[in-house]
Amino acid sequence: MKAPNNATSRDEMSSTLGALDVADQLSERLAQLGHEHCVFSRNGELFAIPVSAAREVLFDETPAPVPRAPDLVVGVINLRGEVLPLVRFDLLLGFEPRVFTPEDHVLVLSVENIHLGLIVDRVREVRPIKPSEIRGGAEAEVGRPHVTGYWEGPLGVVYVLDPRSLAHAAVSLAQQGFQQRRAQGFSVRALS
Repeated sequence: MKAPNNATSRDEMSSTLGALDVADQLSERLAQLGHEHCVFSRNGELFAIPVSAAREVLFDETPAPVPRAPDLVVGVINLRGEVLPLVRFDLLLGFEPRVFTPEDHVLVLSVENIHLGLIVDRVREVRPIKPSEIRGGAEAEVGRPHVTGYWEGPLGVVYVLDPRSLAHAAVSLAQQGFQQRRAQGFSVRALS
């Protein structure tokens, strides 16, 4: 009869424990991924949006102007063959609009087939924010539209945004703005 090889048993056990450790790490990382947020600044305040809605960040963009566009729409850019409108995040949150500068970042938002670029000062980081760490909730509590709550982090208070509400508000405000321009006598046909 052959005696069990203790070295082989230890190696198998170590390998199994190592696989369990990797599995635990992957499970923890997957749990965090559901809570990852893109943190950015605008007008001296910090905001966060779930990375599931933040497609990418663009730098050094020069938008093409859209004739007679409402104030919300700064212009459009060509993003790999897709016409992407750039909108003033300021107006969506009730701030005074600022002039677009080349130093501004563009946070590309994609929600329910709505794709647009939010003009922000700077994207700061991507970090996990657990739902249990988000305080407040109602717009009335926080005092800002499209905000689901706030999180207190190392950079200060970060307002957590509802990307769906933000995207739909941008579309609605842009449509209203274009309708007002049309009522003032502007027509796309007049340009051709």
